[in-house]
Amino acid sequence: MRKNRKEALTVEERCRAIFGDEPPVRHVWEPEFDYADKELQALAATDWRDITGHQLSGYYVLNLVYNEPMQPELFRYLFPLCLAKWRETLLTIGYGDHFEESLFRALRRPYLWREMMDASQRQQVRAFIVDTMLARMDNERGFGVLLSWLPAFNDIGGTAPVMRIIWSRWWSLDSVGKAVCALQYAAHLIYSGDDNILGSKGGCGCGWHHPLSHTDGWSQENWAFLCEALTPQTILEGVQAAAEKLRGEPEEDIAARIARDALDAAEIIEIQIEDVLTELAC
Repeated sequence: MRKNRKEALTVEERCRAIFGDEPPVRHVWEPEFDYADKELQALAATDWRDITGHQLSGYYVLNLVYNEPMQPELFRYLFPLCLAKWRETLLTIGYGDHFEESLFRALRRPYLWREMMDASQRQQVRAFIVDTMLARMDNERGFGVLLSWLPAFNDIGGTAPVMRIIWSRWWSLDSVGKAVCALQYAAHLIYSGDDNILGSKGGCGCGWHHPLSHTDGWSQENWAFLCEALTPQTILEGVQAAAEKLRGEPEEDIAARIARDALDAAEIIEIQIEDVLTELAC
């Protein structure tokens, strides 16, 4: 019996439905990026339920990054499984390895959005990315040194124009997790370097850059939105609201301290916002 409720579908089934539940591909003309053509052909003929993340990482994700032209039916069969693997990784173990990095390099390509997806598919993939990022934020608890959600957030900033939606729903602070993320993020603007009470690393892995920045930068549309949204006033207001959201939670005491410190940090917040925006524009 066919499932007809979104809640009843697995992640793979949700993603496959976006692309019409494409069947296995028996004839593959697209080459595998590292010349493993036989392995890609075998993968394409495999039932999707038996395809592993290791196989996608080894024999397909780099095709998404580099190949042009791409085989449409192969894309419709394997790309949804890549999306599903990304979501499962982000929601279970945080941020992943080169697979996730490669997937988002691919999603920076206009070719994938314009040539490999129709309007409905583009809309649904964007909605899936938004939903996944917000679900990850909802899961956040505590104030760890590393912002494990931040690399995914910044990767998304380099792709489709979805940051306006993510940002507005994040800073609605309608969950404890979103409030924790808000204060983790804001702390890297309120404090400088080793003075940060949550630690000095934001998780971007970009050495001397600001912890909230990203080595690859954001797309023009997402960056333009961030220039409007990320201001000292919005951070100050958001921090107070997030601290209030965390009253009675295990994070309450640290949240209250960050909120107090923010009131005296308008100048440093302004300077660090400028640094973040400059680096994300690269």
